Amino acid sequence: MQSYISLQPIIIAMRRAIITGIRRIGYEVAKSLLEDGWVVGLLYKSSEDVVKKLREQFGERVHAIKADLSVWHECQRVTVDLIEKMEGVDAFLHLASPYEPTPLHNLKEEDVDLHFRPIAQAFLVMSKEVYPFMLKNQSTVKGRIVAFGDWATNTTPYRNYSAYFLAKGAMHTAVKVLAKEFAPHVLVNSIAMGPTVKPQDFSEEKWQEYINKTPLKRAVSINDVIKLTKFLLEVESMTGEIIMLDSGRHVAGECT
Repeated sequence: MQSYISLQPIIIAMRRAIITGIRRIGYEVAKSLLEDGWVVGLLYKSSEDVVKKLREQFGERVHAIKADLSVWHECQRVTVDLIEKMEGVDAFLHLASPYEPTPLHNLKEEDVDLHFRPIAQAFLVMSKEVYPFMLKNQSTVKGRIVAFGDWATNTTPYRNYSAYFLAKGAMHTAVKVLAKEFAPHVLVNSIAMGPTVKPQDFSEEKWQEYINKTPLKRAVSINDVIKLTKFLLEVESMTGEIIMLDSGRHVAGECT
């Protein structure tokens, strides 16, 4: 008896992620997901060069919209626009994060807004927008949301960055709130990072001081950030978790 092999094509659905904050760590995460075959939607404020670079390498799998994430209704609009372009969404990764010194004695309303709106408010609004679209996915875990926080927020915040830490603290709380609100189908977790990529306004000496305060005496590996991110995009039984990825900095004691 002659046997026949089906020649019908096997259709593998590409997974789709929205990423904010694409210039530094976000670029590396986006690039790695694209290399793995994801469709990626980028939200950016001034990183046209990064968008161009990724589009040149990955073509039509890169979607991008310029946006001001400090504006509530714009967060709503661009999130839905990206989801429509990608024909759905499986993951939302929030890395957008101003990091400006705000000494408490000079703290102003605009300093708080500068940090709180794009960090905590944008995370809440965009998560709220992606959730109903994720529920349309055909799987037990229908979506995954990952916020990128800061190791010091829940342990030993240091001086002169009060607005930044208030915003990150609110985002950490939002992770736990949304994990309960979105259960059982959408998982919400956070990576609380330590020193990973040197800020542009840091001298090499200041940066090395930060590194030396970690027990491991080395910066957080970008490869570790990517691996942990991908783990959180695969995990099925973890939600509401804030994972320290900080070269052990949170066990080192007080900082100023």
